[in-house]
Formats: sequence, structure tokens, C-alpha cells
Amino acid sequence: MFRTLRSPEYNSRASELQGANVYGRDDEKLGTVEDAVLEEDGELKYLVVDASWLNDKKYLVPVERVYGRPEHADDFAVDLTRDEVEGFARYDEACLQSEPEFRSYEKRYLASWPDRKPNENFEESGRLQRFKQWLRGGEVASRKQVTSATTASTVAEVAPRNVSTGSRAIGAYGVYSDRESVEKAVDQLRELGFQNSDISVLFPERDKSKEFAVEKGTKAPEGALAGGGTGLVIGGTLGWLAGIGAIAIPGIGPLIAAGPIVAAIAGAGVGSALGGLAGALVGLGVPEYEAKRYESDVKAGGILLSVHCDDLRFSESARKVLENTGAKNVFTSGLKAA
Repeated sequence: MFRTLRSPEYNSRASELQGANVYGRDDEKLGTVEDAVLEEDGELKYLVVDASWLNDKKYLVPVERVYGRPEHADDFAVDLTRDEVEGFARYDEACLQSEPEFRSYEKRYLASWPDRKPNENFEESGRLQRFKQWLRGGEVASRKQVTSATTASTVAEVAPRNVSTGSRAIGAYGVYSDRESVEKAVDQLRELGFQNSDISVLFPERDKSKEFAVEKGTKAPEGALAGGGTGLVIGGTLGWLAGIGAIAIPGIGPLIAAGPIVAAIAGAGVGSALGGLAGALVGLGVPEYEAKRYESDVKAGGILLSVHCDDLRFSESARKVLENTGAKNVFTSGLKAA
């Protein structure tokens, strides 16, 4: 049968959708998201919108008709006007108890939607993207612990987005002084729907290795990373990250790294005259001044955490997580030509 955000398997994430405002074609507020309707297999079908301006009438919005707008970054937009909403049949949750009854309502309801191209000011909703990503099993898949050595194929799998196209990735960066804070940040990013291939950590093997690495495997194929590498298994939350390996950077020494930053360091200095860690960060869109500061922080024993994002809204969410979990020198990079 059908599910709602009150169902136990979705209740913990309900707040990610509930309370979002819904704006229409002419930037009119059309209501607030109160709930959602999901199929039995977990497919998100509709948002339930409460139109308080219309005697608390509730109506559905198909998820494929939900967009975003730059001026309402954390809210939703639909290609509707208030007059069109008034013409919809009122939604009653009771119809979810009977599939034939709901399908009958659904057929009548969808037939009343206007048939036209979406407003050109609408764009894909980042907020809805994150929730759907979680539904697709991002969190379940993330329970797998990455235990293989960092090989050349692993490097390819975790390569930063857009490096091959000559564009710099969007991301958020920060430095931590202890593992506990890093794990807290990674947990929160995972809860927001970020994948294990979105997040990188980098820290000196000396001193910190006792705290992070619990097992060393065989050496990775020679030349897989700059300076070679040793396969590692990292315990706890950080064991979820992709592409864990040991590397060596001249002037810094041995490091342990995981995530997209591994590939960037392997080809250190993409788009930059700098080498080593600073060059890799410049290649990822970090200004030279910030890149040199991060290199210095890591050399002094700091733990660099970076989050590679699909758009600026994801980057903003990541930035807030880093700041709220105690990261220092937090920086966000935007998409721009390399």
C-alpha cells in the first residue's frame, strides 16, 4: 500500500521536506509541504501541500513537477497559478487506504494539471534531489566499509567531478584537529545524502596513524599514487569513505587519504604551476592562498576534510556542516573555468 512521511522508515527524514514553501508560476506562495506520498517500494510520488490561503485545502504535487528557483533556494516551485490550484479536487489522506480509490482520485487529479512547458526560471530542486538520493539507498549503500588497497582503478573511480572536462569542481573544505569532530561531520554529511565518493579526508600518517589506521594490507601496485601506497582499513565512520590509501608528498611526508582528493594528488597540480597538495587543491578550484594554508595545516598535523558537490546548494549545506562541527579555515569553491 502507500506510505507517508509518518511511516517509521521515513519519519526520521520527514523534516527535510516538511515546512518547505511552494511557490507558483508568478512567484505566488501556493502553500507549504505537509507530507508526501510514497509507493510501497519507497518511490516518492507526490508532495502533499497545505494551501492555508484556501481554507487549508490540501493538494498533491507530482515530484516530477517540483522545481527550484534561485530566489527560493530552500523551497520548491511548481508550474501552477493560484487559480489552477483552486480547481484541483481536495486531497483526503483517507483515500490512501484503498488503492482503487486513490488511483481513481489520482487519474482525475492529474487530468486537471495544465499542459505547458515549465517556466524558464525554474530549475531542478537540490532539496528534493537530496531526499530522493537518500531514498535510492545512499545511506544503506554507505554501510559497506571500503577495505581494498588504493589501486589505479580505484583512483579512476573516485576522480573528482569535472577534472577531465577542464572545469573546477564545487566543494567545501575545512581543517580539524581531532578524529571525533571529523567523524561527526562525515556522519552528518551522510545523513544529508552525500555519497562516500563525495567526501575526502587527508591527514599525516605519523602521529595520527595510531588514531585512524587499524590495519595495513599489502602494497598497492607500484605507481598507483604519487610516492606509491599501502592499502589500509580505517575503522569507525571513516572506514565508509572510498579509495583509502597511503601516499607521500615531498615536503610533508607520509599521508593517509580517502576520497576524490586521492586522484587529485596523484596528478598533483592539475591546472597549476604548484605541485604536491597545494597544487592538487588549486586544481580542484581552491585559490592558491587557501591551498598553501591547507598544505601548511596538514603539515602541522591537521586533518583536511573536503566535500565535492554537484551544485552550489550542496556546497552551502556542506559548508554549514563543517562550520557546525568545529572545522577551521572553512572555504567553499564555486564552478568556474580552470
